Amino acid sequence: MTENEQIIQAIISTRKEGIKAALATVVRVHGSAYRREGAKMLIDEKENVIGMVSGGCLEADVAELAKQVISSGQPLLKTYDMDEDLVWGLGLGCPGTVDIYIEPVPLTQDTAFDLWLSCMIEEQPCVLATILQKEDGVSGRVFIPKKGAPAGEFPDSSVQAHVITYTQQKMNEKNPKSESRTFMAETGRDIDIFIDVFTPPSEIIIFGAGHDAVPVAKYAVSLGWKTTVVDPRTYYNSEERFPGTERILADTAKFNDQVKIGSHTYVIIMNHHIERDRETLKYVLPSSAPYIGVLGPRKRRVRMLEAIEDEGIHFTDEQLQRMHSPIGLDIGSETPEEIAISIVAEIIAVQKGHEGGFLQGSNYIHLGQAAANQS
Repeated sequence: MTENEQIIQAIISTRKEGIKAALATVVRVHGSAYRREGAKMLIDEKENVIGMVSGGCLEADVAELAKQVISSGQPLLKTYDMDEDLVWGLGLGCPGTVDIYIEPVPLTQDTAFDLWLSCMIEEQPCVLATILQKEDGVSGRVFIPKKGAPAGEFPDSSVQAHVITYTQQKMNEKNPKSESRTFMAETGRDIDIFIDVFTPPSEIIIFGAGHDAVPVAKYAVSLGWKTTVVDPRTYYNSEERFPGTERILADTAKFNDQVKIGSHTYVIIMNHHIERDRETLKYVLPSSAPYIGVLGPRKRRVRMLEAIEDEGIHFTDEQLQRMHSPIGLDIGSETPEEIAISIVAEIIAVQKGHEGGFLQGSNYIHLGQAAANQS
């Protein structure tokens, strides 16, 4: 279970049992920080803590502030300037400023909050937009699903309309990120709103259940990815070898009926059988999968594509650009476990819009290359 899943389950449990709790969320980061916008930490009145909002340097103070929030029932926006040597005199010196919003978890019905929880449980993309309450006490939140009608209310209807439009556009991005954004109200005042984006876990389909597919599936499952292994061989494609995965016992002739690929499905082809790999390519390349990784050297890839073209099947440049072969990042991997790490790392890089190089010497850590070029 991922950290976010643990927090969601804990929120549900505390509300069901009537236990007061506070939810701390990173809502704005300037400079470097261990966690980015959207990272969460749940603290209940029994001092149970789930999740992290930093690398360990802020959690104790946030937990103390959460007690105040639980007691008062009022949210709190806390800014940590990590350039200063004042975090309990430890001289941490992390170069960045982090804003953390700590709010009480509603024990009674809260339409926007309740729908947000339900949407995440159902693994549907959505946004919870929350006014970052300051001294004036202006508050409100709105739930915006990717499909369906928004719910909740802001005091300013024009701000609400702008937020809904903006978030609906944002959810159509390839890799939408949570962020704080300022909107101008009809009165001319600025209102800071945190746009908390939830995207469902990535789907990974591994074609092939050989020995080297085992660590790939293991690492994918550990990341919370919904992982499917496709291989017709019962002995290889077993629960014992691939725990935590969905297994489809199908050959290439049954892909249309049994294997579904969407725009958030990342495909790995590692059958170790050139004909089966070629037939798999014919099925997956026309799909909307953003990543299609094929195990094997470049010459093997060329042979397969030439054979497919000889059948009169041609792929567009856009389809071929999504094909990664050889597969994985160049980290010198040799063992099945090392190769699996390189494959999973490449998928993460593609998801986040990064190139997968060394961080040393980079001007940016958390920005993808496209975003960095615009900065």
